[in-house]
This record gives sequence, C-alpha cells and structure tokens, in this order.
Amino acid sequence: LTKGGDWWRLLTNVFLHGGLMHVLMNTFGLLFVGIFIEPLLGKAKFIMVYLLTGILASVASIAWYEATVSIGSSGAIFGLYGLFLAFMLTKIFPPAFSKAFLVSTVVFVGYNLLFGLLGGIDNAAHIGGLLSGFVIGLLLYPQIKKRTVNESAEPEMPG
Repeated sequence: LTKGGDWWRLLTNVFLHGGLMHVLMNTFGLLFVGIFIEPLLGKAKFIMVYLLTGILASVASIAWYEATVSIGSSGAIFGLYGLFLAFMLTKIFPPAFSKAFLVSTVVFVGYNLLFGLLGGIDNAAHIGGLLSGFVIGLLLYPQIKKRTVNESAEPEMPG
C-alpha cells in the first residue's frame, strides 16, 4: 500500500506498536536516550530528528522487505541511538560520560540487532534508523559543538 501511494504510512507506523511489551521496551529506550539528547537539541530539533529517522527507517524497511507490514517506533529510537553514538564519538559529551555510556549503548544496540535475527523483528528499520541517526549526528556535530563550547565559556551568573 505504501508503494501504491499511501506514503503517509512511512510516518504513521512510528507511532504504532505490536503490544504492551513492545510499547514498554520502546518507552524505556526512548526515555534513556532522550534524557541525554533532548537537552542538547531542544524539543523542536529532537522531535524533527525522531520523525526524520523514523521515516528513513521506514524507507529502509520497505526497500529491504518487499511486502512486510512494519510497526513501531523502534526505527526512530534506533535513530536517536545512532545520533547518541555520533555525539559520543565526536566528543560532544565529556570523556568520562562517553566512556561510561559508549559500551552500554553499543551493547544495547548490538543485543537488539542480534535479537532481531531471531525473526519477527524488522532489523532493516533498526539498521536504517541507526545509520540515519548517526549521519544526522555527524551533520549536527559542528552546530552542537559550537553551542556547547559557547555555553561552557559563558561566566556563571551569581545566585
């Protein structure tokens, strides 16, 4: 249906879930990464990255699987994890932070991708989201780095 003209399905599927456990796991994943990413990007840019990576994850899914119905925000959430990894690798975050969270993030992403090989999970959307988020993170890096450097150089105002 999507290829037949219902292109809106590329976006709306990122708001659907396949059951309570799916909602809970995606909520946990979004909460964890959102705590660190949303303050850096701001609400509007955070939502835009979420939606864009969700759409790109949907495009990856439809390109990989000819006739699979894919639902869930996992592709968009993987997009945020890709952005998070890009920010850690480009040193947006302090070294101690990146050291602590890089390993746990790679384990989380790796576990979910391996679990996806068991079947019934759209790894194409996960990988599409992850890669698109990583690229977006690299593209946003100069702007975010400039802002974080400027904020850290500003003197603190007393009480």
